[in-house]
Amino acid sequence: MSNTEDTIAFIKEREEKLGAPLRFRTYSTWFGRVGGETRQYGVFLYSDGKTMVYEDFERNPSILGFQIPVKRKEKYVKLERSFPVSDIADISRVTMRSAEKSLAQERDLAFPAGKVTAILRRTVTKVRLSDGSVIFLELMDHKAFIRTIQQFQKEDGDGRIQGV
Repeated sequence: MSNTEDTIAFIKEREEKLGAPLRFRTYSTWFGRVGGETRQYGVFLYSDGKTMVYEDFERNPSILGFQIPVKRKEKYVKLERSFPVSDIADISRVTMRSAEKSLAQERDLAFPAGKVTAILRRTVTKVRLSDGSVIFLELMDHKAFIRTIQQFQKEDGDGRIQGV
């Protein structure tokens, strides 16, 4: 199977799981959930417009495409979770440092980064859910993510999301 065929098969599997076509998909190069897991190599994030799903994949270190054998201290445990898009209460951009501090102390200590701070420091997207859960994502396009979520919530009759 070619990479393209593998990708198409992978997406079809995800669509079958959701029971609807994927309308949004991206990759977060870094991921963390307050009181939960952190993934240094990121997660795949996708949605049908109603449900947002994130999952990771086991990654073996490599150099120039060649895998490096490593003895793992801990057994890999797959991360796969979902939540309704309607549960997203707000989205903001925060510094990576404040996100890491939040994860270390298992409580949300991150606050929105100003425009100057966002230029000078590494930032991530903070997603706060209606139950108070907080997820941090290092996305390629923070603004596109906000626009997509706003559109999904508008379609669902809920235009309450606030994005910075």
